Amino acid sequence: MSSIGDAYYPSDLEGDRKTLPAGRYTASIVGLDLSKNVKFGNYIADVFKPEYLIDRKEHPEYEDYIVRDNGIFRYKEVEGMIYNHKKNWGFAKFISTMKLRKQDREGKQLPFLYLEDIKDSVVLIDVFMKEFMNDLDSEIRYSVARTIQLIKEPSVPF
Repeated sequence: MSSIGDAYYPSDLEGDRKTLPAGRYTASIVGLDLSKNVKFGNYIADVFKPEYLIDRKEHPEYEDYIVRDNGIFRYKEVEGMIYNHKKNWGFAKFISTMKLRKQDREGKQLPFLYLEDIKDSVVLIDVFMKEFMNDLDSEIRYSVARTIQLIKEPSVPF
């Protein structure tokens, strides 16, 4: 084992991934992936990716399918990096759609997003295919989603 650790990637992993066809689906938010301090050129952002479980009653043929959001970017002000508040339009739209933005907070600090704020919310999502060529010149294709409407807010756990 090298000093930086061995890392492996099973070659059959891609075959296990279920692909959800492009379209509009009802789903519940069941998870949230977060990548902090991701650099995009001279900008820096936290990237949130909710995970959506497709509603089995509305779409029985896709029972147990989970699709991840394409990414909700919360750009932030960090010394030595460029900051432009207008780049936060997608994050502000998601927060507003999920009814997490307070009316009196217009134009102020954007909240951080936590799983407990959105878990079990029922939403309408648009699913589309993300496609690109990787460093090995192999085409990569997988389903990603975007929330377009809140159908039901999560229940309050009291």
